[in-house]
Amino acid sequence: MPKSLSFALPLLAVCCAACPAQSLDDWDAASQRWLAGQVAPNRIVPAPDATRRHLLISYGDTPGKPEPESNHSYTYDDALGAISFVVSGDTDAAADTLEALGRLIRADGSLWFNYSTADNWPTEPDHDSAMVRAGAIGWVGYAFVFYLAHTPPCPADNAGCAHQREFLEASAVRLAAYLTSLEATEPENPARGLLRQGYGTIRFVYHPEKNDVLEDYEDTPARGFSTENNISSWFFLHTLGALTGDARWSSAADRIRDALLRVAWDQNLGQFDQGFSPGGQRDSVRALDCASWGALFLLAIGENQKALEALGNVDPYYASRDGDAVGYRPYFDDPIFPGFDAGRFYFPENPRKQWRELPLVWSEGSLGVALAELRTGRPERARQIIDGLRSLQVPSNGLRYASRSIPHQMTDAPSIAGSAWLVFLTEALKGNPLAEQFWK
Repeated sequence: MPKSLSFALPLLAVCCAACPAQSLDDWDAASQRWLAGQVAPNRIVPAPDATRRHLLISYGDTPGKPEPESNHSYTYDDALGAISFVVSGDTDAAADTLEALGRLIRADGSLWFNYSTADNWPTEPDHDSAMVRAGAIGWVGYAFVFYLAHTPPCPADNAGCAHQREFLEASAVRLAAYLTSLEATEPENPARGLLRQGYGTIRFVYHPEKNDVLEDYEDTPARGFSTENNISSWFFLHTLGALTGDARWSSAADRIRDALLRVAWDQNLGQFDQGFSPGGQRDSVRALDCASWGALFLLAIGENQKALEALGNVDPYYASRDGDAVGYRPYFDDPIFPGFDAGRFYFPENPRKQWRELPLVWSEGSLGVALAELRTGRPERARQIIDGLRSLQVPSNGLRYASRSIPHQMTDAPSIAGSAWLVFLTEALKGNPLAEQFWK
């Protein structure tokens, strides 16, 4: 799902619509170089906090105009970066980032959703606005097992290498143990078998005394269920079970799979629902990830017909154009700002404005659709989707997260998420066997 942001960066540079079109290979290589340049320390954060070295800065900078939180690293983005390094053959960089993440795992086995790289926020005593999300942890765990499964074993005489792999596997197991602690086990809960979201919630609330929409933080467990979080966690736990042979993780993955098919697949929508309330009440908002990532999950478990049905419902509901950018929006029938007062602040003419009314193209989400198209045997359609995003490529920089900024919701800055997914797609189209095994 789109990351909830507490800042919105401005449109950064002239887009490549006016530039000679890069070949896909050149675009792929440029994205790989940019991703490598986002690893701290770098020119954005030349002196990172010692505990945050080798994390990736999630968004590109605006030279001469620093932005609030522009030094932050989202753990989902770190996972994508590490996987992209493995796919592109830079296993040392992947290991460095994964070791950094492993050192940040908390006592309960969780990771915060994002970290400052310039200082040590969040900490246990100071974590205002920090969240834990099962989906991001699932992605980090998957990055650990993807690395372990697709890099060579250590030579017999290399104790340092063996110690590193043991640390990475132990880190993955700690994350898996935390995830399984989130499972709903109450027999009466319709969502039993699914994982709860994690911890902390941010709500966008209009404060009349400040005439502004602020992010109100709830420092409590987040007990609802996100379908996307569970799909991400399934890929991790399923792969960890296969890697280790430990039935704890395979069984947990099976329970997630069965619950998703039992209660989250919505025949009326032809895709998965967005999630469930803490008590198991269905949230049937149409979310792109629940169709595209849902299709990838369904293909992975052999539910090919449902996968094709979900993918077939993507264009009618999520297709979008914003100037030269052509792709997909993140939601269809959901208000951009759920609260009426917050919606009125940003859209006074239409406080309940929905995502389907907004001409916005989301690069990361669009590339998720492209991967699903490729996996269902339509490489030319995948290429068309990639080509539709060319105007979002910032020269000598990354692929913009979205075609326009939405306060608190979307940024138009160059992003790890868009650029890493571009690498996955282009490498898979070239037949890179590692890219072909990603999320499969």
